[in-house]
Amino acid sequence: MDHLLIPLNRQPPVRLSCTFIPCTSRLAPANTLTIFLSGMDNPQKWWFPTISCLSDLQGLTTPMLTYDRPGCGTTIDRNPDVEIPGRPRGHGRDLLDAAHDLRELVLAIGKLKLGIEEKDIGKLKIVFVASSIGVAIARLYAAEYPKTVSGFLILDSAIANSDTVSIFPDPDAPSFDEGKLPPGLTASMCRDARKKIGKVYHMMGPTKEGLWRGTISSLLPYADRPMLEGPTEGAPYVTVVEHDMEIFPKMVEKGLNVPERLTRLYFNPCWHEYNLGLAKLTKQHLSKGPLEAKGSGHIIHRDDPKLVAQELAEILDKLSLQGMASHI
Repeated sequence: MDHLLIPLNRQPPVRLSCTFIPCTSRLAPANTLTIFLSGMDNPQKWWFPTISCLSDLQGLTTPMLTYDRPGCGTTIDRNPDVEIPGRPRGHGRDLLDAAHDLRELVLAIGKLKLGIEEKDIGKLKIVFVASSIGVAIARLYAAEYPKTVSGFLILDSAIANSDTVSIFPDPDAPSFDEGKLPPGLTASMCRDARKKIGKVYHMMGPTKEGLWRGTISSLLPYADRPMLEGPTEGAPYVTVVEHDMEIFPKMVEKGLNVPERLTRLYFNPCWHEYNLGLAKLTKQHLSKGPLEAKGSGHIIHRDDPKLVAQELAEILDKLSLQGMASHI
Protein backbone atom coordinates (compact mmCIF):
# COMPACT_ATOMS: atom_id res chain seq x y z
CA MET A 1 0.00 0.00 0.00
CA ASP A 2 1.62 3.21 -1.20
CA HIS A 3 0.51 6.63 0.07
CA LEU A 4 1.17 9.38 -2.45
CA LEU A 5 0.68 13.11 -2.93
CA ILE A 6 -0.16 13.84 -6.57
CA PRO A 7 0.09 17.51 -7.67
CA LEU A 8 -2.63 18.92 -9.90
CA ASN A 9 -1.76 21.25 -12.75
CA ARG A 10 -3.44 24.38 -11.43
CA GLN A 11 -2.85 27.46 -9.32
CA PRO A 12 -2.72 27.78 -6.42
CA PRO A 13 -1.02 24.37 -6.11
CA VAL A 14 -3.13 21.43 -4.92
CA ARG A 15 -1.86 17.96 -4.10
CA LEU A 16 -4.25 15.04 -3.85
CA SER A 17 -3.60 12.46 -1.15
CA CYS A 18 -4.12 9.00 -2.60
CA THR A 19 -3.46 5.36 -1.80
CA PHE A 20 -2.30 2.89 -4.45
CA ILE A 21 -2.57 -0.84 -3.78
CA PRO A 22 -1.00 -3.20 -6.35
CA CYS A 23 -2.80 -6.31 -7.55
CA THR A 24 -2.00 -9.61 -5.83
CA SER A 25 -3.66 -12.07 -8.20
CA ARG A 26 -2.58 -13.43 -11.57
CA LEU A 27 -6.20 -13.65 -12.77
CA ALA A 28 -6.27 -9.96 -13.54
CA PRO A 29 -8.18 -8.13 -16.28
CA ALA A 30 -5.47 -6.63 -18.49
CA ASN A 31 -4.64 -2.92 -18.13
CA THR A 32 -7.38 -2.30 -15.56
CA LEU A 33 -7.41 0.05 -12.56
CA THR A 34 -10.14 0.05 -9.90
CA ILE A 35 -10.87 3.52 -8.53
CA PHE A 36 -12.98 4.28 -5.45
CA LEU A 37 -14.89 7.58 -5.36
CA SER A 38 -16.25 8.84 -2.05
CA GLY A 39 -19.38 10.76 -1.22
CA MET A 40 -19.29 14.41 -0.19
CA ASP A 41 -16.96 15.07 2.74
CA ASN A 42 -16.30 11.31 3.15
CA PRO A 43 -12.65 10.21 3.56
CA GLN A 44 -10.90 7.61 1.43
CA LYS A 45 -10.12 5.51 4.51
CA TRP A 46 -13.73 4.33 4.59
CA TRP A 47 -12.90 2.20 1.51
CA PHE A 48 -10.10 0.27 3.18
CA PRO A 49 -12.38 -2.35 4.85
CA THR A 50 -13.93 -3.10 1.43
CA ILE A 51 -10.48 -3.59 -0.11
CA SER A 52 -9.49 -5.82 2.80
CA CYS A 53 -12.64 -7.93 2.34
CA LEU A 54 -11.95 -8.19 -1.38
CA SER A 55 -8.38 -9.31 -0.69
CA ASP A 56 -9.67 -12.03 1.64
CA LEU A 57 -12.32 -13.05 -0.87
CA GLN A 58 -10.23 -13.52 -4.01
CA GLY A 59 -7.08 -11.42 -3.80
CA LEU A 60 -6.78 -8.10 -5.57
CA THR A 61 -7.18 -8.82 -9.27
CA THR A 62 -6.52 -5.22 -10.31
CA PRO A 63 -4.53 -2.37 -8.79
CA MET A 64 -6.71 -0.28 -6.47
CA LEU A 65 -6.75 3.50 -6.05
CA THR A 66 -8.44 5.57 -3.37
CA TYR A 67 -8.05 9.32 -2.92
CA ASP A 68 -9.30 12.34 -1.02
CA ARG A 69 -10.56 15.36 -2.93
CA PRO A 70 -9.30 18.83 -1.92
CA GLY A 71 -10.41 19.78 1.57
CA CYS A 72 -11.36 16.23 2.53
CA GLY A 73 -9.64 13.54 4.60
CA THR A 74 -5.87 13.56 4.24
CA THR A 75 -5.80 16.07 1.36
CA ILE A 76 -4.93 19.22 3.26
CA ASP A 77 -4.89 21.53 0.24
CA ARG A 78 -8.23 23.13 -0.52
CA ASN A 79 -9.96 24.54 -3.57
CA PRO A 80 -9.37 28.29 -4.18
CA ASP A 81 -11.05 30.63 -1.71
CA VAL A 82 -12.89 32.58 -4.39
CA GLU A 83 -16.24 34.32 -4.53
CA ILE A 84 -18.63 33.38 -7.35
CA PRO A 85 -22.12 34.92 -7.47
CA GLY A 86 -24.75 32.49 -6.27
CA ARG A 87 -22.29 30.23 -4.47
CA PRO A 88 -20.89 30.11 -0.93
CA ARG A 89 -17.36 31.44 -0.68
CA GLY A 90 -14.71 28.84 -1.42
CA HIS A 91 -16.94 26.78 -3.74
CA GLY A 92 -15.29 27.77 -7.02
CA ARG A 93 -15.06 24.25 -8.45
CA ASP A 94 -17.90 21.90 -9.31
CA LEU A 95 -18.33 18.20 -10.08
CA LEU A 96 -17.09 18.51 -13.65
CA ASP A 97 -13.92 20.11 -12.30
CA ALA A 98 -13.64 17.15 -9.93
CA ALA A 99 -13.88 14.79 -12.91
CA HIS A 100 -11.05 16.70 -14.62
CA ASP A 101 -8.98 16.47 -11.42
CA LEU A 102 -9.57 12.73 -11.46
CA ARG A 103 -8.29 12.55 -15.03
CA GLU A 104 -5.04 14.21 -13.94
CA LEU A 105 -4.77 11.67 -11.13
CA VAL A 106 -5.33 8.77 -13.56
CA LEU A 107 -2.63 10.12 -15.88
CA ALA A 108 -0.18 10.45 -12.99
CA ILE A 109 -0.88 6.99 -11.55
CA GLY A 110 -0.74 5.48 -15.01
CA LYS A 111 2.78 6.78 -15.47
CA LEU A 112 4.10 6.38 -11.91
CA LYS A 113 2.64 3.00 -11.01
CA LEU A 114 1.47 1.25 -14.16
CA GLY A 115 4.12 2.25 -16.69
CA ILE A 116 1.54 3.79 -19.03
CA GLU A 117 2.52 7.02 -20.76
CA GLU A 118 -0.05 9.78 -21.33
CA LYS A 119 -0.28 9.02 -25.06
CA ASP A 120 -1.31 5.43 -24.24
CA ILE A 121 -3.69 6.18 -21.35
CA GLY A 122 -6.64 5.25 -23.54
CA LYS A 123 -5.55 1.63 -23.19
CA LEU A 124 -6.18 1.75 -19.44
CA LYS A 125 -9.61 0.43 -18.48
CA ILE A 126 -11.24 1.72 -15.33
CA VAL A 127 -13.62 0.07 -12.89
CA PHE A 128 -15.37 2.66 -10.74
CA VAL A 129 -16.71 1.92 -7.27
CA ALA A 130 -18.57 5.07 -6.31
CA SER A 131 -20.74 6.25 -3.45
CA SER A 132 -23.30 9.07 -3.38
CA ILE A 133 -21.95 12.20 -5.14
CA GLY A 134 -18.96 10.13 -6.28
CA VAL A 135 -21.32 8.41 -8.72
CA ALA A 136 -22.01 11.73 -10.42
CA ILE A 137 -18.28 12.47 -10.70
CA ALA A 138 -17.68 9.03 -12.21
CA ARG A 139 -20.50 9.51 -14.73
CA LEU A 140 -19.09 12.87 -15.77
CA TYR A 141 -15.64 11.30 -16.15
CA ALA A 142 -17.09 8.54 -18.34
CA ALA A 143 -18.84 11.14 -20.52
CA GLU A 144 -15.73 13.32 -20.84
CA TYR A 145 -13.45 10.36 -21.56
CA PRO A 146 -15.56 7.74 -23.35
CA LYS A 147 -14.56 4.10 -23.90
CA THR A 148 -12.53 4.04 -20.68
CA VAL A 149 -14.94 2.57 -18.12
CA SER A 150 -15.32 -1.22 -18.17
CA GLY A 151 -17.14 -1.63 -14.84
CA PHE A 152 -19.20 0.55 -12.52
CA LEU A 153 -20.41 -0.35 -9.03
CA ILE A 154 -22.92 2.32 -7.99
CA LEU A 155 -23.60 2.67 -4.26
CA ASP A 156 -26.65 4.76 -3.36
CA SER A 157 -26.00 7.53 -5.86
CA ALA A 158 -26.94 11.09 -5.07
CA ILE A 159 -30.13 12.04 -6.93
CA ALA A 160 -28.37 14.26 -9.43
CA ASN A 161 -31.42 15.64 -11.25
CA SER A 162 -33.22 16.93 -8.15
CA ASP A 163 -32.51 19.45 -5.42
CA THR A 164 -33.91 16.71 -3.11
CA VAL A 165 -36.03 19.22 -1.20
CA SER A 166 -38.60 19.24 -4.03
CA ILE A 167 -39.28 15.55 -3.42
CA PHE A 168 -41.39 16.61 -0.44
CA PRO A 169 -44.67 18.58 -0.72
CA ASP A 170 -44.20 22.36 -0.59
CA PRO A 171 -46.69 23.93 1.84
CA ASP A 172 -45.85 27.38 0.46
CA ALA A 173 -46.70 26.52 -3.16
CA PRO A 174 -49.88 28.21 -4.48
CA SER A 175 -51.35 24.84 -5.45
CA PHE A 176 -50.71 23.18 -2.08
CA ASP A 177 -53.77 21.66 -0.39
CA GLU A 178 -53.19 20.32 3.10
CA GLY A 179 -56.36 18.27 2.81
CA LYS A 180 -54.76 16.14 0.10
CA LEU A 181 -51.89 15.02 2.31
CA PRO A 182 -51.95 11.41 3.55
CA PRO A 183 -53.70 11.06 6.93
CA GLY A 184 -51.51 12.13 9.82
CA LEU A 185 -49.31 14.49 7.83
CA THR A 186 -49.50 18.27 8.16
CA ALA A 187 -48.18 21.28 6.29
CA SER A 188 -45.94 22.03 9.25
CA MET A 189 -44.38 18.55 9.09
CA CYS A 190 -43.65 18.93 5.37
CA ARG A 191 -42.14 22.39 5.81
CA ASP A 192 -39.95 21.15 8.64
CA ALA A 193 -38.81 18.11 6.63
CA ARG A 194 -37.87 20.25 3.62
CA LYS A 195 -35.81 22.53 5.84
CA LYS A 196 -33.94 19.72 7.60
CA ILE A 197 -33.38 17.60 4.49
CA GLY A 198 -32.17 20.69 2.64
CA LYS A 199 -29.37 21.32 5.13
CA VAL A 200 -27.79 17.99 4.17
CA TYR A 201 -28.95 17.10 0.66
CA HIS A 202 -29.80 20.37 -1.11
CA MET A 203 -27.49 20.78 -4.10
CA MET A 204 -27.23 24.54 -3.53
CA GLY A 205 -25.91 24.11 0.00
CA PRO A 206 -22.29 24.47 1.16
CA THR A 207 -20.02 21.48 1.76
CA LYS A 208 -17.05 21.07 4.07
CA GLU A 209 -14.74 20.19 1.19
CA GLY A 210 -15.90 23.21 -0.82
CA LEU A 211 -17.11 21.28 -3.88
CA TRP A 212 -20.09 22.97 -5.53
CA ARG A 213 -23.08 20.76 -6.33
CA GLY A 214 -25.28 23.50 -7.74
CA THR A 215 -24.55 22.68 -11.39
CA ILE A 216 -25.22 18.96 -11.08
CA SER A 217 -28.80 18.92 -12.40
CA SER A 218 -27.72 20.69 -15.60
CA LEU A 219 -24.70 18.41 -16.01
CA LEU A 220 -26.67 15.20 -15.38
CA PRO A 221 -30.38 15.92 -15.97
CA TYR A 222 -31.30 12.25 -16.50
CA ALA A 223 -30.67 9.09 -14.51
CA ASP A 224 -30.53 6.81 -17.56
CA ARG A 225 -28.39 8.89 -19.91
CA PRO A 226 -25.93 9.62 -21.29
CA MET A 227 -25.36 5.91 -21.76
CA LEU A 228 -21.94 4.68 -20.71
CA GLU A 229 -19.68 3.84 -23.64
CA GLY A 230 -17.31 1.04 -22.70
CA PRO A 231 -13.96 0.08 -24.25
CA THR A 232 -15.55 -3.01 -25.85
CA GLU A 233 -19.01 -4.18 -26.91
CA GLY A 234 -19.12 -6.32 -23.77
CA ALA A 235 -18.71 -3.40 -21.38
CA PRO A 236 -19.32 -1.72 -19.09
CA TYR A 237 -20.80 -3.97 -16.44
CA VAL A 238 -22.99 -1.89 -14.13
CA THR A 239 -24.31 -2.92 -10.71
CA VAL A 240 -26.60 -0.59 -8.77
CA VAL A 241 -26.95 -0.96 -4.99
CA GLU A 242 -29.35 1.10 -2.89
CA HIS A 243 -29.83 1.62 0.84
CA ASP A 244 -32.07 -0.54 3.01
CA MET A 245 -35.56 0.92 2.57
CA GLU A 246 -36.48 0.01 6.16
CA ILE A 247 -33.28 1.10 7.87
CA PHE A 248 -32.76 4.41 6.04
CA PRO A 249 -35.98 6.10 7.28
CA LYS A 250 -34.97 5.24 10.85
CA MET A 251 -31.53 6.78 10.27
CA VAL A 252 -33.05 9.95 8.82
CA GLU A 253 -35.38 10.28 11.80
CA LYS A 254 -32.54 9.73 14.25
CA GLY A 255 -30.06 12.01 12.49
CA LEU A 256 -32.32 14.79 11.20
CA ASN A 257 -35.48 14.39 13.29
CA VAL A 258 -37.59 13.88 10.15
CA PRO A 259 -40.41 11.39 10.80
CA GLU A 260 -39.85 7.97 9.23
CA ARG A 261 -43.17 8.19 7.42
CA LEU A 262 -42.08 11.13 5.30
CA THR A 263 -39.01 9.26 4.09
CA ARG A 264 -41.09 6.17 3.31
CA LEU A 265 -43.75 8.14 1.43
CA TYR A 266 -41.55 10.50 -0.56
CA PHE A 267 -37.78 10.03 -0.25
CA ASN A 268 -37.47 6.26 -0.72
CA PRO A 269 -39.77 5.93 -3.78
CA CYS A 270 -38.05 8.81 -5.60
CA TRP A 271 -34.60 7.43 -4.83
CA HIS A 272 -35.58 3.94 -6.00
CA GLU A 273 -36.97 5.34 -9.25
CA TYR A 274 -33.68 7.14 -9.83
CA ASN A 275 -31.74 3.93 -9.21
CA LEU A 276 -33.89 2.12 -11.76
CA GLY A 277 -32.75 4.72 -14.27
CA LEU A 278 -29.09 4.26 -13.36
CA ALA A 279 -29.39 0.55 -14.09
CA LYS A 280 -30.16 1.50 -17.71
CA LEU A 281 -26.83 3.26 -18.23
CA THR A 282 -25.51 0.13 -19.94
CA LYS A 283 -26.96 -2.66 -22.06
CA GLN A 284 -29.58 -4.75 -20.27
CA HIS A 285 -27.51 -7.95 -20.20
CA LEU A 286 -24.60 -6.07 -18.61
CA SER A 287 -26.74 -4.50 -15.87
CA LYS A 288 -27.58 -5.75 -12.38
CA GLY A 289 -29.87 -4.19 -9.80
CA PRO A 290 -30.99 -2.14 -8.08
CA LEU A 291 -30.07 -4.40 -5.17
CA GLU A 292 -31.12 -3.47 -1.64
CA ALA A 293 -28.22 -3.47 0.82
CA LYS A 294 -29.93 -4.97 3.85
CA GLY A 295 -28.91 -3.26 7.06
CA SER A 296 -27.19 -0.35 5.29
CA GLY A 297 -27.92 3.33 5.30
CA HIS A 298 -26.72 5.81 2.68
CA ILE A 299 -22.99 5.07 3.05
CA ILE A 300 -23.13 1.43 2.06
CA HIS A 301 -19.39 0.70 1.98
CA ARG A 302 -19.07 1.90 5.57
CA ASP A 303 -22.06 -0.13 6.76
CA ASP A 304 -21.41 -3.34 4.80
CA PRO A 305 -17.93 -3.51 3.23
CA LYS A 306 -18.29 -7.26 2.66
CA LEU A 307 -21.31 -6.78 0.39
CA VAL A 308 -19.48 -4.14 -1.63
CA ALA A 309 -16.47 -6.44 -1.95
CA GLN A 310 -18.69 -9.29 -3.17
CA GLU A 311 -20.35 -7.17 -5.84
CA LEU A 312 -17.02 -5.73 -6.96
CA ALA A 313 -15.52 -9.24 -7.12
CA GLU A 314 -18.37 -10.30 -9.40
CA ILE A 315 -17.69 -7.44 -11.82
CA LEU A 316 -13.95 -8.16 -11.84
CA ASP A 317 -14.57 -11.88 -12.39
CA LYS A 318 -16.73 -11.10 -15.42
CA LEU A 319 -14.02 -8.87 -16.85
CA SER A 320 -11.36 -11.53 -16.25
CA LEU A 321 -13.44 -14.19 -18.01
CA GLN A 322 -14.14 -11.79 -20.84
CA GLY A 323 -10.42 -11.14 -21.23
CA MET A 324 -9.59 -14.85 -21.26
CA ALA A 325 -12.32 -15.55 -23.82
CA SER A 326 -10.88 -12.93 -26.16
CA HIS A 327 -7.60 -14.86 -26.24
CA ILE A 328 -9.14 -18.27 -27.03
